[in-house]
Amino acid sequence: MAMEYHDFREDDVFSMKGKTTIWTDRVIEVGLMFNDERGKREQVLRYIDAINEQIDFIVQNRALIADILTKDGMLSLAEDWITGDDDLEEGETRNYTLDDGNEVTVPLKEKVFRSSLRMESIVIDLTGGRENQSAELYVFCIPDYFKGHRIVLDVEHDGTITCRGLTG
Repeated sequence: MAMEYHDFREDDVFSMKGKTTIWTDRVIEVGLMFNDERGKREQVLRYIDAINEQIDFIVQNRALIADILTKDGMLSLAEDWITGDDDLEEGETRNYTLDDGNEVTVPLKEKVFRSSLRMESIVIDLTGGRENQSAELYVFCIPDYFKGHRIVLDVEHDGTITCRGLTG
């Protein structure tokens, strides 16, 4: 669903902030960062196509994002957070109850981990203009494998996606 000019409001943290849905029916915040704090509304109008292209890229690349998170070790990190100090023997499975009340079985199946990923928010940085635009993604899991922490990813203007790890 494309965002429009009127979807954005001025914000204390970001230059402008709006809401949209992405990956699921969950409403998320989209923060915009501009270099010039004057004329924010005009900048939204100027960049609305770039904003929607960035969001579309994220929507279209959900599987790639999940691949990157899995390859960068987030699946095994989730297992570490779940099991704590427990040492599992090779081939052993064990059930755990998470802080959010959900029960999970470790080792996690990759398909289960991938389907748990949810977008929390996106910050689109337009301080360098459209040609240098980037985005910062905040992703979480349901069930909450990381005890309230979020996974942070960067999307560069050339489409390169990197995982920065956990925050929170």
